[in-house]
Amino acid sequence: MRAPTRPSRIVSGRGTRLRRPLLVAAMAAGLVVAGSSIAQAQSITDADAAGDMVRFDFETEESRPAPNQVRNDVLRTTLAHNATRISIRVKYAELRRLGDSHGQWVHMVTNEGVHRSLDVVASPGEWAGSPEVRRGREALHEVQCALRHSIDYTRNVIAVSFPRQCASSPRWVKFQVQGFRPGNTGFYHDDALRDGPFLGAGPPAQSRRVYRG
Repeated sequence: MRAPTRPSRIVSGRGTRLRRPLLVAAMAAGLVVAGSSIAQAQSITDADAAGDMVRFDFETEESRPAPNQVRNDVLRTTLAHNATRISIRVKYAELRRLGDSHGQWVHMVTNEGVHRSLDVVASPGEWAGSPEVRRGREALHEVQCALRHSIDYTRNVIAVSFPRQCASSPRWVKFQVQGFRPGNTGFYHDDALRDGPFLGAGPPAQSRRVYRG
């Protein structure tokens, strides 16, 4: 993996530190590709219930519901796939320039079995966010790709897109999406495509196929 051009550690209370790739790997633990419907769509939108954030504790390695957490709680996800680009737009209950960091993780698989993981992380001095994309099921190798991203703190939206060529120009794609932010000795996350808390029993929920429009 190409050496980062700047520090990418996420600090999380009591001196606990996670490098960015490790945080993403922790969220993607147990990832598998599940079956899905074959309904064709250029763009699909999935609503997510409010109040289904989860707190993962670094010390006990336990996940528990955190229904009172509002920041980075996903409300709606729109996945789009057109002739040139693939995009993900996530609406949150609240996004704030506060704390050590916050962000969004996406894992994608294509009809050809190509895997891509994207994350956008915002932190002090870089609240506009910094995106990365990696390849493979384990997301270990960074990919140079013409990413576009934005974080709108007024509308509480994180959006990211990339050229289809970054994923071998697929016929269809499927996604897993999570919003996250560190907390004291742990981190909060929300499975964007699952109603109810994601406590780590199995992989994150996966979208149906999104076909090229």
